[in-house]
Amino acid sequence: MMAEGTVVDARAGQFGNGAPWRSIGRALVALIGCAGILVATTARADDDLPGRVARVANVQGLLRHAPDERASDWSEIGLNYPVAQGDNLYVDRDGVAEIDYGGGQFRLAGDTNLHVSRLDDRQLALFIAAGRVIVRVRVLEPDDSVRIDTPATQIVLQRPGLYRIDVAADSPLTSVIVREGEAQVATPAGVETVWPGQIAALTGVATEQVDIRNGGGVDGFDTWSAARDRVYEAPRQNAYVSRQMIGEADLGSHGAWQSFPDYGAVWFPTVDPEWAPYRFGHWTWLSGWGYTWVDLAPWGYAPFHYGRWAYISGRWGWCPGAFVARPLWAPALVAWYGGGTWSHGPHGPVYGWVPLGWREPFVPWWNHCTDRCYARYNRPYAVNVAERRDASPTHYANWRVPGGITAVSGAALMSGGPVAINRIAVRADAGFASTLLARPPAFKPDTPVRPAVRAAGPLPAPASTLEASRRAQAAGPIGGSALAPVAPAGAVSRGALAPVVPPVGYRAGAGPAAPASRPVPPAVVAAPLAPPANERALRTVPPRTVPMAVTPALQQPVASASVPHAVPPATVVPRSLPTPVPPASSPMPPVAVPVPVPQPVAPASPQRGAPVRTGVPNAGPNDRPN
Repeated sequence: MMAEGTVVDARAGQFGNGAPWRSIGRALVALIGCAGILVATTARADDDLPGRVARVANVQGLLRHAPDERASDWSEIGLNYPVAQGDNLYVDRDGVAEIDYGGGQFRLAGDTNLHVSRLDDRQLALFIAAGRVIVRVRVLEPDDSVRIDTPATQIVLQRPGLYRIDVAADSPLTSVIVREGEAQVATPAGVETVWPGQIAALTGVATEQVDIRNGGGVDGFDTWSAARDRVYEAPRQNAYVSRQMIGEADLGSHGAWQSFPDYGAVWFPTVDPEWAPYRFGHWTWLSGWGYTWVDLAPWGYAPFHYGRWAYISGRWGWCPGAFVARPLWAPALVAWYGGGTWSHGPHGPVYGWVPLGWREPFVPWWNHCTDRCYARYNRPYAVNVAERRDASPTHYANWRVPGGITAVSGAALMSGGPVAINRIAVRADAGFASTLLARPPAFKPDTPVRPAVRAAGPLPAPASTLEASRRAQAAGPIGGSALAPVAPAGAVSRGALAPVVPPVGYRAGAGPAAPASRPVPPAVVAAPLAPPANERALRTVPPRTVPMAVTPALQQPVASASVPHAVPPATVVPRSLPTPVPPASSPMPPVAVPVPVPQPVAPASPQRGAPVRTGVPNAGPNDRPN
């Protein structure tokens, strides 16, 4: 037991009474191995489905996807496709992709093979089998956690910031560059902290120490990532929705806001007159949720997974409702009709849907959605949550408005094809209204949506396959342990990490290979310096010019054809905190790209307040569903 008053400071990496973190590192590893498994098992028994599902926010080239239940079945996916816990992602050689998860974004360069190990309201855990990934963390509250696993180590991101992780394709060699923030990496000796402006290289060999030095070059991948950051950092003309609502960054450039006494803030998209919601896109199947809508519009994520739709003065408007810091994601906010009792000539059974309107409840059909979960889905939209949840409306406001009903045959629904070209005209009569369904169709699609064209070379084994084999070794001794289980946030300290020792001859996605002999690549600049003793020292270091250079062994430039309008690396100003200056006795290598570093600003806590709007009820507390 700790003495009263002792404080664990995971950010500083040591106890408040001065005991070093490393001296208890192995004990914490054992704690994770035991407590993590227990908490993760018991927590999921009572939890609802995750309240967050990420989105493909940008893709250039081919992005491939395989869910856990069909890990070897790669299919091509595109903009607005939902990315959930358990999904495998692979970007072809000349491609790049960005996934928005609400609390930030993670970006994949070509030849990156990644598994989303955990994704929910509070946690993000990724396993990178091979490739290059940039993680932008925008929100990290005390009970949040972001963790990156690789074959060589485990990395916990301790602060909002910008991080790059490179994993070699033919060995477990891992490099971690901290542009902004703070990262803790697992080593055979314990836990090491990587500060802003530093790069850490790990080989995964149990007898080698982590090599931490000052520096970290930039390439075309960093340039593209910086351009994507500007999309999310652009000033907004309103604060009607939270920045943690996935897809909200695209609303400002594709529509306009107006206020109404009945609905509060309403967003009107810039669309053709014949446009209607839930019509121009397709349905896909998401394990646990069932049929999930994928819209074709570049802004088509937030308005179809949050809020309600209203037909106002001859046009469709999206109502986000009362401000909620972390809104709850839904696969589609519609009422379903049709089925076996309704057929349309040669088309067979017909299925249709109507967008939910203001004050109309969304009733989750999956298990474990408690009353609090139900309230989070409905209270922001003026729904009387005190009414019985099983009392579904018999009439929907959008039933008789132009474009309110969209229907396709059961075969078209199962094929996952485009809805617009397969649409069947159905009249809003009493016959079809009587076929209201309590839940979406339960049958799964026949084939994966948009099968991918096979690449010239073989596709890699999914990252989840390698991750599973590594986790199977977690019960081994500490010195040779594999990835620790993903424990829910708050179960253990965010600074606790488990060393990862990959097998000899590891080859990512290709099974055993000849033992790798490639040494740790040389650092980019200067000799390592000890990090500042505390956060205040880090913040008070004056801005300096940081030499930047590209290390070919760690960073391979992205083909210019895959990054349109890219700025040459020499003109990029990386967003990093000041880097400690090496002693005068340490000679500096030639400067390739001098880049000024701005003075850091301590991250601010996310705003939970909300503008007061007429006619919009106050949102309930931002609690997680039980």
